[in-house]
Amino acid sequence: MMSGKIGDRVGLLFLYALTFLLLWEWLRPLQYFTNTGHTAYFIIFIALVFLLTFFEVPWFVKFPLGLGFILFSLHQIFYTGSLFSVSWIGKLAQEFNQNSSFIISGMWKEMSPLFRTMLFFVLLWLLIYLLHYWVIYQRRIFFFFIMTIVYITVLDTFTPFDASYAIVRIMLFGFLLLGLLYLERVKEGENFKFPRLLFIKWFASLLFMTVISICIGAAVPKPDPIWPDPVPFIKKTTTSDSDRKDGSQVGYGTNDQTLGGPYKADDSWVFTWQGEERSYFRAETKSYYTGKGWIEDEEKDSTYKIENDKLHYQWFEEGVKTKTRRIKLDMDTEYHYNHALYPIGTSKIKLNHSSIPLQMNDHTERISPFGKAGANVKNLESYTLIYESPVFNVNDLQNINMNSEEEWSRNHKKYLQLPGSLPKRVQKLAQDLTRNQDNVYDKTKAIKDYLQSPDFSYETKDVAVPNKNQDYVDQFLFETKKGYCDNFSSAMIVLLRSADIPARWVKGYTSGEYAGTTTDGKNQIYEVTNNNAHSWVEVYFKGQGWVTFEPTKGFTSPENLHKQTHAQKKNDADAAVSKEIEKEKKQKLKQDEKKLKKEQNKQPKQKDVVSKETAQAHTTIKHQDFNRFLWIGGATLFIFVVGAAVSLYFTRARWIPLVIVAKLKHRRDETVFFKAYDALLHQLSRKGMKKQVTQTLREFASEVDAHYHNCDMTDLTLRYERILYRKENAKELWEHSVELWENLIKRR
Repeated sequence: MMSGKIGDRVGLLFLYALTFLLLWEWLRPLQYFTNTGHTAYFIIFIALVFLLTFFEVPWFVKFPLGLGFILFSLHQIFYTGSLFSVSWIGKLAQEFNQNSSFIISGMWKEMSPLFRTMLFFVLLWLLIYLLHYWVIYQRRIFFFFIMTIVYITVLDTFTPFDASYAIVRIMLFGFLLLGLLYLERVKEGENFKFPRLLFIKWFASLLFMTVISICIGAAVPKPDPIWPDPVPFIKKTTTSDSDRKDGSQVGYGTNDQTLGGPYKADDSWVFTWQGEERSYFRAETKSYYTGKGWIEDEEKDSTYKIENDKLHYQWFEEGVKTKTRRIKLDMDTEYHYNHALYPIGTSKIKLNHSSIPLQMNDHTERISPFGKAGANVKNLESYTLIYESPVFNVNDLQNINMNSEEEWSRNHKKYLQLPGSLPKRVQKLAQDLTRNQDNVYDKTKAIKDYLQSPDFSYETKDVAVPNKNQDYVDQFLFETKKGYCDNFSSAMIVLLRSADIPARWVKGYTSGEYAGTTTDGKNQIYEVTNNNAHSWVEVYFKGQGWVTFEPTKGFTSPENLHKQTHAQKKNDADAAVSKEIEKEKKQKLKQDEKKLKKEQNKQPKQKDVVSKETAQAHTTIKHQDFNRFLWIGGATLFIFVVGAAVSLYFTRARWIPLVIVAKLKHRRDETVFFKAYDALLHQLSRKGMKKQVTQTLREFASEVDAHYHNCDMTDLTLRYERILYRKENAKELWEHSVELWENLIKRR
């Protein structure tokens, strides 16, 4: 069916078409369990690559076409405007550079959707070449066929995807491919040629039997499932609270008195939010550490009703710079907590579909329905938040120092609480870590850096539970040194308090996974699941307020900390003076305008000044353009090098013979025949014809000749044996054999 390998071109095209259809089945369900809404681009891409492979387009044409389609798709999905705009290519290079750093640092979750989409295109490209190798050279597809069935059936069980018709299509395409490839293996093994009429009859029988089998499978009665549906059981297990006797945690829970044990993953949706920047969503804070976990610090009369949707809680002191942000949040109707989830700095909360009054607890900072009207509210469903996002100056934080616990007010002393049973070595560790630091910020950072050192690792499964007489934080710091967010955040707070720095435990959710942008393009959309349940640390800085810190390895704090240089300080100090000088200059320019018009002889000099300023401006612009060009050029070069390396690897069976021929063809020494024959054996192995250990050279040569329908390999082998065993003149035999060898090693 493909010239040289599987017969004529029509048969080869049919094999490619069946393989394409089988791979297409992997892309159909993406919309049911991912946020992908552009599967058409992936389908067109795999069709394009299959066609380019079928027509044997050279790699230096195939690679630019494939890369061009990937760039076109990324532009259509994520950008607006012209495809040939320099700005979007610059943004693409910036995305590539930023996400490359995420890969190097192991922060896989932080990769942007654009970069993940690009990686998916590359994965599809590599998968197509793998399928090409399996089908064309190995003539086997059974493993991929089985994996496709497993993949589809698992999705049918655990996602909304209905695989009823997909299974039928997979069986049809898979059985036809298996049958055709088996026929090819038989033809090559037996050196048998199928007449066209005989092949048509054989294929018709294969198609008929496949269709009949599928029809029988669809028509026969089907018994009830032997096992119950696992999905309801899993949902029941994963949506229950984390109040577990075995210490295991599942998503968000309210009982934190006993921490420890494994964390069970749960990707069920919790809420979706729209906003301008990422943020952590708080549910509540807890300040009392027991040695085993955290308990609530609610006191009588600590809850107040929220009037006119406004919160009067002060997170930051006056003077802290903030940016006003707005967020719209939509909860899952099945979420079984009625508290609000909000960023630090929230100043206003308004329910979108209800008029239920809300209340806030001053100690836990939990926001929930108020009074009898909110007693039976399951959750807040949908609401809008306005908050002040802080921008802390690190220099200001480093200027804050405290020498004793007495400096703190009564309201903040509770954030220094530690149990009397806390082992002394924990307090000693805190003192050792902060001894060389002279301010609150550097002490805090020293503790955070220690927890993020290689000595500690993030782990969700193999997490210990402290025994009866063991402290939770002490066990983590000195024995296990592995755990998840609860371990890291609790340890940081206990160490901070041991160093006389007020800190509190905050729990809620991270910002979740990017899910697109709003129709107006102004806001980003994120989806948050139970897997995003999280705990972190807030540290109090006198004169500044509560500052968020993230000690857990693999997580990045959304807090905006800005370190001001001396030059920036000087600029800020001189800003007012500069403005005044600028005003005076403008006034003076207006006054001198009339004089300049009269003094014509001074105009050329003025033009020279303007021209000089213009030239400087152009030089600055050119410098910026050059830097942008370097970024774009570097990213493009990197993509090209990676693509070229991949292309060279998968086309090695074509270009390696050319290199070998150029290296050995013109040699006339005693050893060249041996090297050339060995290189030929390696090339045949790359094509799928590997000499077995039990085969003699003549037996293998006969097998190769049967494949190519000639006697070239046998003739070359006989000459090789004359040199090997009879010790005949190697130079002379090589001169008579070099053309025969070259034809064999270049043959496809």
